[in-house]
Amino acid sequence: MTKENDTKRAILQKGLEMASHLSLEALTIGLLAKEMNISKSGLFAHFKSKENLQLEILDYAAQHFTREVILPVLKAERGIPRIRAIVENWIKWGSKFKGGCIFVTATTEFNDRPGNIQNKLFDQQKQWVRVLRRIGESAIKAGDIKLESDCEQFAYDLYSLVLGHYYYSQLIEDPKIEQYKEKSLNQFLKTYSN
Repeated sequence: MTKENDTKRAILQKGLEMASHLSLEALTIGLLAKEMNISKSGLFAHFKSKENLQLEILDYAAQHFTREVILPVLKAERGIPRIRAIVENWIKWGSKFKGGCIFVTATTEFNDRPGNIQNKLFDQQKQWVRVLRRIGESAIKAGDIKLESDCEQFAYDLYSLVLGHYYYSQLIEDPKIEQYKEKSLNQFLKTYSN
């Protein structure tokens, strides 16, 4: 690992944290350079444009999401244990950032703005939905989910459950939020379980 790679990784980590809090669009090379205590030209040399910085932050976030959410889940037993693990890991990942999950905030921010960033976000979300669908398929094979289950609907419902939790926890301070999430997850599992 070179010093340049270490520096770039540190910049991307700080950029991810800042974009989560400020928004991906509000993050500028100047703000990030100031936060990193390096010159704007030094930071610019790593990315060449604000858009490249934003795209690399999204790639960096996706790598971390894969490492911290998806890969540990694949070690869990197929079926309901894996479904519970994906929900817990996903919520835990989003809550570790001051501003919440960057994919949620950035998708909202760039939803009506065609271009490379929107394309990247949409592609990342499509990949994530495929992972959720495969978790449903593996739960069917494990015998925990009904054979006739529609895995597209399963992915939609699971995605919606976690996004609902995310928005509710961001907007409404309620000490019972974990109880609500657990009740919703149990209802979700009851709907699909054998």
